[in-house]
Amino acid sequence: MTITSPDTNDWETFCAWAAAENWKLSFQEQHLFLNQWRPYFYVMWKDGLRCGFVSAVRYKTSGWIGNLLVDPQQRHRGHGRTLFRFALDKLQGQPGVRRIWLTASSQGAPLYRQYGFAVIDTVHRWSASGCGDRRPVKHSALKELIDIDTHSWGESRASLINPLAIDSYSLFTADNAALLQTGVHFWQLGPWSTRGNSVQADPTILRQSLAATPKGKPLLMDILASAQLSLSLQHNGCSYQGSNALMCLSAAPPSMRGVIALASLGSIG
Repeated sequence: MTITSPDTNDWETFCAWAAAENWKLSFQEQHLFLNQWRPYFYVMWKDGLRCGFVSAVRYKTSGWIGNLLVDPQQRHRGHGRTLFRFALDKLQGQPGVRRIWLTASSQGAPLYRQYGFAVIDTVHRWSASGCGDRRPVKHSALKELIDIDTHSWGESRASLINPLAIDSYSLFTADNAALLQTGVHFWQLGPWSTRGNSVQADPTILRQSLAATPKGKPLLMDILASAQLSLSLQHNGCSYQGSNALMCLSAAPPSMRGVIALASLGSIG
């Protein structure tokens, strides 16, 4: 059994397997893993067969495990656990990493609990159809967005936000900041954070994103349950698609202040 960095054919296989699972891969996330984050993506081989994939991305003091996907024909053989342990060891072996995050389905959560991961929040997937009647103006006020995101997560995630912002719109209200990520098949709202020590989501950001998304284009959002936005989302025509647990392995309880929506659809926060 070997675990190595993937090549182009491996990525195409991953995308095919992900599509079969109805996973949504944003254009920005694919671009990251095909370029600057390629070293953080891994493929496992055994007996000449491609068995599965996983990613392990580090920011400063934290890491994210994601994209854990096993060949449907080779499941129930321990490959998922092997890939998870590989990613966990990769992150824990780096000096300065104090916490490790992941999102988990109800099927995957019991495995992660065995290794000390605890549920911190619940991530609800919401979708809506764009109105396409008012496009925001692109601008470069990313420092404020990164500052608010840093306050929320307790560390700078500029290495994530800067590349995501290349094909995105920045949305701001008095205390909220978000990225509206463009894409071919769908757009995505996130990251979305607010100042202060409690979540006070401004629905204006939601309305701005719906107005900016092209008419008929799906808009996806991974919103934390703690943001208490369900009524506003429903009122603005959004539909609930499902949920996963947001889990963390940390010696001390992680401090999350004002996180509303994730920047990715589950794999990199």
